[in-house]
Amino acid sequence: METDGPPPAPLADPRGPPPSAASVWIDGHWQWAKGRWSWVSGEWATPPGRPPYLWVPARWTGDDRGFTFHEPHWQPSTGSPGRIHEPPFIPLSFSPSPPPPLLVEVPGRPPSRDAVWIPGFWSWTGSRFTWVSGDWSAPYPGHAWVEGHWKRSGRGFNWVAGRWRRS
Repeated sequence: METDGPPPAPLADPRGPPPSAASVWIDGHWQWAKGRWSWVSGEWATPPGRPPYLWVPARWTGDDRGFTFHEPHWQPSTGSPGRIHEPPFIPLSFSPSPPPPLLVEVPGRPPSRDAVWIPGFWSWTGSRFTWVSGDWSAPYPGHAWVEGHWKRSGRGFNWVAGRWRRS
């Protein structure tokens, strides 16, 4: 992934109250998309079920030769430490209104021959939708990416998170 240098300093995200006692605050992070830096806002998320999971935040590593993005993910706090390909994060899961139409993204050149494009999506912040740009991901052998989507439910819309599915 080619960038114009290191990401800017992190921005402060207003937290507001957690939606549930199980909620965990996920810090926002910078991502490189369409030749520029874009901020992915922080949000409250609920860890997946069992085993207990820890959030591993997004990070950038690199030097004057280039920078590499390390995707954020849930990681089991017990069990196999290699099992880290969980959904990157779970946005607030209910919106009273439908999301806007999906934006058309041009992925650009993949950072490696095996890279998988994970499309962007609309995330609900609790008061408005915000676009989370797509990005290239390392492949997860034996799995295919299933895109997240908003599904009509009762008096609103529920978020069905994207995930890796065994192929």
